[in-house]
Amino acid sequence: MRRYGAVALLLAFWCLWMAAWQWAGWWRVAAVPNAPNAIRLIGRLMARVLWQQSEIFRDTGRWWLVLPLLRVTTFLDPTFAEAYDFAGWHIAYNLRAEEKDETRRYQWVKLGIQVYEQGLRRNPNDFSLLFGLGWTAYDKLGDTALAAYYLWRALNAPGKFTKDVDWVRHMLAHAYERMPNIQMALKHWEEAALATPYNPVARGATITLRERYAGAETMYRNGYDQEAIEIMENLLRHPDKKYATIPRHILAQIYYDRGDIESAIAIMQQMTEWHKLEPRAEFKARTWSDRLKERQLRPTE
Repeated sequence: MRRYGAVALLLAFWCLWMAAWQWAGWWRVAAVPNAPNAIRLIGRLMARVLWQQSEIFRDTGRWWLVLPLLRVTTFLDPTFAEAYDFAGWHIAYNLRAEEKDETRRYQWVKLGIQVYEQGLRRNPNDFSLLFGLGWTAYDKLGDTALAAYYLWRALNAPGKFTKDVDWVRHMLAHAYERMPNIQMALKHWEEAALATPYNPVARGATITLRERYAGAETMYRNGYDQEAIEIMENLLRHPDKKYATIPRHILAQIYYDRGDIESAIAIMQQMTEWHKLEPRAEFKARTWSDRLKERQLRPTE
């Protein structure tokens, strides 16, 4: 109770300070360029105190108390990138995991994405926010295009370590694999192989994509749809590749581009049933189903 009282006291002090600030007309001083902003400094100090309290709640399992504190923390200090990063992750992962209803679980993920986006409006080049949003879009939302956009920005953001570059490149390549855009995936795997020649993962991925998928993608992009479909279906007949995800993403995209949205949705829905940790297929099935409904509701000319 003492900890809750301390938090309440801090918030009450902040409200009184803001009231005095308005009454005394100090906002005119704060509006002057380069003027010392004592109010902002106090807000940042209070934000750090609340941040420490939210970590205590997190470590003791009181997840439901974390989000309100994080909201106040980011209000007091909009440039506190670490708080936005933790809030976005907390909402998209922990609060989603506590939810039983699938629709609401999806809404929690979207809310987490929105928190990351809000943080980036205040901190547009922060690596942790860019990577966190890209990772969440890939791992929970399943939107590979959104994931690739933010992971690419993270790859070019300042303030990252060498190990971060390798990890981001790998995730960016995975996003393109399941978009699918095999040529872009190859580009980033090749860059990763050149940057870290001691790492066999990138070299192996490059060989796999060239041997199994690059030819089929080139065929269907040049109008040889049926030939590309046969290559992917023959690959999936192999016992070791029965549940492979990349060829199914390619197959679904071919059918979607041909206008056979029903077949594309069926492939993604089947993969969702087989792979409970495949949000990319779930996202495509949901998005394409919505587009199919819109098309069916259009009046015929």
